Amino acid sequence: MDIYQEFSARHFGAYLDSEEFLDYMLRQWLLKGRHLDVCHVIDHPSFTKVINECRDDERYALLVELSDLYGSEITLASQYNETLLALAYGEEFDPFELDQDTKAKGDWRYHLWFYFFNNEGYVAESWQLFNLKIYPLCATLNNTRADHMQTLVRYFNELSVLMDKTRDPDILESVTKKTIMNLYDLFLQVVHNDTLIDFATKRSFCKRLIHMMKYKEMHSVGLEFYITFKDLFDLNDIPTVISLVNLSKFAYDYHAVHVLHGDMRTVQYRIEKYKGDIVSQLTKISEYILRMKNVIEEHHGGKINEDSFIQADFNFFFYECEIEEMCTANFSELPFEDQDAILRNLLNAMICFYKADKTLTSEEGNVKEPALNLLIGWELGNEGMKLRNRVLSLVPDEGIEYREIMITDALIQLDEFLTEFYLKDLSPDVEAVIQKANQYDLEPIDPKQAMTLLEETFTSLHPQSALIFGEEEKERFEKAGRQLPRLLRSNEVRRLLTTAEAKWRELEKDFQPENQQSSQKATFIIADYVKAVEEFFGHELVKTRGGKQTMPLIDVAMPESGLTSVEIGSEEYYHYVTLGSFYHYISANGTSLLKENVDKVHVVEYLTHWVNSIRASSFGKEAELKIETAQVLRRETMILLRRLVADFAN
Repeated sequence: MDIYQEFSARHFGAYLDSEEFLDYMLRQWLLKGRHLDVCHVIDHPSFTKVINECRDDERYALLVELSDLYGSEITLASQYNETLLALAYGEEFDPFELDQDTKAKGDWRYHLWFYFFNNEGYVAESWQLFNLKIYPLCATLNNTRADHMQTLVRYFNELSVLMDKTRDPDILESVTKKTIMNLYDLFLQVVHNDTLIDFATKRSFCKRLIHMMKYKEMHSVGLEFYITFKDLFDLNDIPTVISLVNLSKFAYDYHAVHVLHGDMRTVQYRIEKYKGDIVSQLTKISEYILRMKNVIEEHHGGKINEDSFIQADFNFFFYECEIEEMCTANFSELPFEDQDAILRNLLNAMICFYKADKTLTSEEGNVKEPALNLLIGWELGNEGMKLRNRVLSLVPDEGIEYREIMITDALIQLDEFLTEFYLKDLSPDVEAVIQKANQYDLEPIDPKQAMTLLEETFTSLHPQSALIFGEEEKERFEKAGRQLPRLLRSNEVRRLLTTAEAKWRELEKDFQPENQQSSQKATFIIADYVKAVEEFFGHELVKTRGGKQTMPLIDVAMPESGLTSVEIGSEEYYHYVTLGSFYHYISANGTSLLKENVDKVHVVEYLTHWVNSIRASSFGKEAELKIETAQVLRRETMILLRRLVADFAN
């Protein structure tokens, strides 16, 4: 009875049957709109006598009518709700006319209406009412005022019920993106700072909202919501992880996905550390429990051998519940599943050393509350509780093996997304560096000499890389050393590589350590090498498309429409394609581009290795590379191009 508790706190010594309380009830109904709270008081058995005593007082006719409604024999909930709505909003009120104004006042005035739709299963109407009435009202509430915070809690509770009902895809179809953005804004503006809404409720809301965003393909907004409120997300919850990975796939936001990847890696590390340290934790826990057994035997040895509660509790705990057997097991030889089960059982049993009302169930199904805390004293019990809490803070939720598999799979997918998104952002950065270089590099090069230098570099490469070459790969790589013309079928690839080689040799000849100009030139040259890779992919796909009737479309990120599938060789292809587009295409459709004996997975692996080398170098439009770093990137890029020549079918 919230209203009565509030009234009692403000009017010390007042009673339920006082006029002051009845007047307070009327004010809450008429001025605050707290219809359901008043009904909860009316429905209380102890209030019936109060109502009967004021039946003849016209001032309280509304309360009498409400009491009679609750005491009536209306069997249909719809009839009851219609009567209640008429009392709250007037006889002419039609709940399905959502644009109408109600005669009710106060911040709570829409709560009964919202409750009615929720209770009767009118999900679509509930969401319309939220958009039209409840969201505009709640968005103006001040989360520093106690009455506003209390109002928000009630609306939010109904909203949580509604969101739970909306999980079904058929129902979710009726929810608009505008509704989801209103939910996001409401949570951002007022809900997350409302101290009357507990952490678990906020976490549940975030999980449901992310699910809705995933279903409505609001990928970027979903990741933005996660980044903003990531402390409220439980990454041990697999449905939440699946939703976030799905959002990441289509968000094309490298930095946001990078944050999510780091958070999931933390969860994985926690599991790995727990598995690595579990024998040590078991040893600490078992040593404490066995030490307490010795303490009890030393101080109460006589009672243990007699028919007493001490004997009963002692034997039940250590023998019937098999605690001693668990503590003396050879932990290092047990499989992880058994280690995990024993640790959880021992942590649960340790509570008996701290308090007397802890219930244990034996293997035979017997239930008892062994009061071992009375036998060892508070200090030893508190010592055990501290140890238990420290270990418990490191223990993940149950289902570790399944969760580890799912988190590992999620990280693999996020790694792929990160590579693709990084490459998408890398293409315009490379273009910006090249445009900047054109302002400085005005000296012409000798094309014939540059081609000689390129041939020398291309043919002298050896299969020495962080990625291991198989025997077949080595053979193809060696053969590709004599196929430079295949690489240079694109005039733009030829121009970029010959220019880069000539400038690189010039840089090596004139190199001066700690010279900023040398670093700038090195960055310009590496941009040419990277651009050559992009041009090679673009040319090869167009050439392959010319020899086939059909080829899968390629995804490009367009400013107006987002991720869009376009024809290879189309105007949109040339305008919007990036290294990220090519990476995704090869990952998905690479088999059709490669020779029969080439494994697409290996191609993606060495392409990813190359990308990681560039990413680790911090190459970008504002960066200046050290000559040593540039040397590594040049070599890695030339090896990549030779491997692509070796593995591509054409």
